[in-house]
Amino acid sequence: MGSQSVHWLAYLPFAIFALVMLLRFRSLNRARPLRVATLWIFPAVMLGLVSFALYGMHPSLKGWALFTAGIAVGAALGAQRARLMRLHIEGEGPEAKVMMRQSVAALVLILAVFALRRVLFSGMGPSAGAHPSANALLFTDAMLGFAVGLICVQRVVLWLRARRLVAEHRSGDL
Repeated sequence: MGSQSVHWLAYLPFAIFALVMLLRFRSLNRARPLRVATLWIFPAVMLGLVSFALYGMHPSLKGWALFTAGIAVGAALGAQRARLMRLHIEGEGPEAKVMMRQSVAALVLILAVFALRRVLFSGMGPSAGAHPSANALLFTDAMLGFAVGLICVQRVVLWLRARRLVAEHRSGDL
């Protein structure tokens, strides 16, 4: 592979991210059912995978600190992102479903996190004077914590909001 091919491959993650965000923005006004009973599945899988990763490569003390900080930051952003999503009930009686729509602000929040990640961790590469792998494990620990906090708290907040919405809808039917 020539240096030109390697240079092009460095932008592939950005292209994939841009494509995913474009598809998300296109479906912004479309409501989709929120399957409240299955909100726990993805966080459980995520926790299992992260636990497996941490068991396989134990973080250092600094790694645990960054992991914990990542959880805190991810939890705060996950709660905010869940609050930005629009929930409503469609239908009446037993056929009523909780529906969810992405908000522009929730997607902009993800874009901002992606951009902030690039800015904050751009100095961790070879230009920082250290070998790129010197901080790679610490960066991975922080990002694993961030993902756990974001996904788990977002799902819990969505579940609490949906449960409250269903209770209000049922009390209005009586």
